[in-house]
Amino acid sequence: MCPRRGVRADTARHGLGGEGAQASALEAVLAGWATGRGGEDSLSIQATVLDLVRTLAAPKLGGSAPTAVLSQLAVAKDFIARHLADPALSPGRVAGAIGVSPRHLSRIFQPTGVSPSRYILEQRLDKARQVLADPGSRHLTIAEVAHCWGFASQAHFTRVFRSCFGCTPGETRPFIT
Repeated sequence: MCPRRGVRADTARHGLGGEGAQASALEAVLAGWATGRGGEDSLSIQATVLDLVRTLAAPKLGGSAPTAVLSQLAVAKDFIARHLADPALSPGRVAGAIGVSPRHLSRIFQPTGVSPSRYILEQRLDKARQVLADPGSRHLTIAEVAHCWGFASQAHFTRVFRSCFGCTPGETRPFIT
C-alpha cells in the first residue's frame, strides 16, 4: 500500500555525486532484487544493473558519453522510484542526489520525451492508480492514497489523475457488492 518513509542507509551516499551515486544505486537495485522488493521485472533489473556497471567501468575503459547519460538516467530513475512517496521529491533533489545540475538532469531526461517533473508525476499517478485498483486497499481514502504517493492536495491529485487517465480516482476503484 503506502511505502515506508524511513531514511535508507544509502541515502547519504547519494550526495557524493557521479560514481558514489551510481554505486549506491547499484547496491540498492541488487539489494531489492535479492530480497524480492525490487518491484520490477527481471529484464528491467538486468538492464539497470548492466547500465550501472558499464558507467562505473567506463572511465577505466575509455567509455563514451552516451553510455554515461543512459546510466545517469538509470540512476535518476532509481532514485525517483525509491523516493516517490516523499512529497519533497523534486528535480532539484534528484539532480543533487546524482551529482548533476538541474539543467543537466533535464538533458539526461530529454531522450525519454518527458521532463523530470513530468516523469515523477506520472510515476506517482501510476502507483496511486495501482493502489486504488486493488480491492485490498478499499479501506484507504482517496486522500490517504494521494498523500502516500507524495501529493499534498487531494484536489490537485484528482485533477491530474482525471487528466491522465480519463476518470476520477473514485471511478478507478473496483465495485464490491
